[in-house]
Amino acid sequence: MIDGREKKGNKTKEALLNATISLIAENGIEALSASSVAKRANVSKASVFHHFGSMETIQQEAFILSNILMNEALEQIYNESKETDSFSDIMLKYFLFFIDEKNKEYLHLINVQLQFVVKSSYDKEFDDLIFNQDRDKTPFDLFEVLLNDFYGDQLTPSDIELINDLIVTYLNGFATFLISLEDREWIISLWKEQIKMTEIYIQSLIDKK
Repeated sequence: MIDGREKKGNKTKEALLNATISLIAENGIEALSASSVAKRANVSKASVFHHFGSMETIQQEAFILSNILMNEALEQIYNESKETDSFSDIMLKYFLFFIDEKNKEYLHLINVQLQFVVKSSYDKEFDDLIFNQDRDKTPFDLFEVLLNDFYGDQLTPSDIELINDLIVTYLNGFATFLISLEDREWIISLWKEQIKMTEIYIQSLIDKK
């Protein structure tokens, strides 16, 4: 049974992780500090190190939490759609989920995920810290699951990985548009075109076999 102190500690840890995710989304990884996290979570700076030991650890755990939250959302969409919808239909549902006003907190998670991916591409120490940890699959792995289900018998694993990277690149390019949502219809039409181009590319790979 969880006593009062442990329950309070869990709430503080959760608040610190949520503060970390929000701050990374708003200001970037490089601007993150123990002081800013503590201030956002409305706790003492000492609480950050009490619960996580270091800023590296809180970044690791924030990354894992963002993975879990994103994956749960996308997996639910996928499981509800995979038996009846096409590849492009599911990709559109993913996109519409993120631009729905009630799901706007997930835009922060996309931003955080992409920042981790980008920084790991040029910072080997950071890459080892974040991606060499035991962790659940990332949300971006779910695109590979989707691609494998629809095209796994026609494409090689390296083709699937390449197309997955292409989709992640699209997401990176759309991140600013998604957050601003200046012109919703234009953003949706642009995403549809990107997925159409992806399907054309996929078909070209299949035709080469």
